[in-house]
Amino acid sequence: MKIKRFLLPAILFAMFAIYTVCVKFVDVAAIGPEGSEVGFSAINGFVAGILGYNKLFYTFTKLIAAVSFLYIAAFALLGLISLIKEKSFAKVDFAIYAMAVTYIITALFYLLFEIVIVNYRPVIRDEGLEASFPSSHTMLAVAVFGSAIVYAIFRIKEDLIKKIVIVVSALLAAGMALGRLISGVHWFTDILGGVLLGCAIVSLYMAFVLSIKKEKE
Repeated sequence: MKIKRFLLPAILFAMFAIYTVCVKFVDVAAIGPEGSEVGFSAINGFVAGILGYNKLFYTFTKLIAAVSFLYIAAFALLGLISLIKEKSFAKVDFAIYAMAVTYIITALFYLLFEIVIVNYRPVIRDEGLEASFPSSHTMLAVAVFGSAIVYAIFRIKEDLIKKIVIVVSALLAAGMALGRLISGVHWFTDILGGVLLGCAIVSLYMAFVLSIKKEKE
């Protein structure tokens, strides 16, 4: 493996760590429900005041999240089919294994920020105050759809299928980020955090894929 290929992931994860610290300590004010505090309160309060809560877009993002789990199931099925066909774990495309690791990393970050709470959502739903940073739906969408784009670029041979996967995945990732923002269930900085962390995870996946030679055509 060439270390240089992991430079971008290292930079992005470092940027996310620095950004998280800033969200926690810069311009903090109790502008959230029940007096909950949030960093970058000026910009977050301004955006939240304009957008408010939108149930339609909230439902829209739930549908995109469901599609992301279909992606995960599809790649799991692809790996299983390859294993049955090749009759050897060693012969399964490394990019599939790396994809599984990507999903695990995404899940671990989700669990981490359910425990380490940076701030709470700008709205209260049935569950009461909920952890909001980073936007887990946005992180999930960027990580899952972004890694699918990387897989398509480096592994899918058929041009039409490759283009369809890339375009659809990009639209779904963008739709999730915009939808979560417009829905009003996250602060603006939560969305940016989800995008940044998702991009860091995708860049790590790409580094792993580029570090291993392509399987025989």
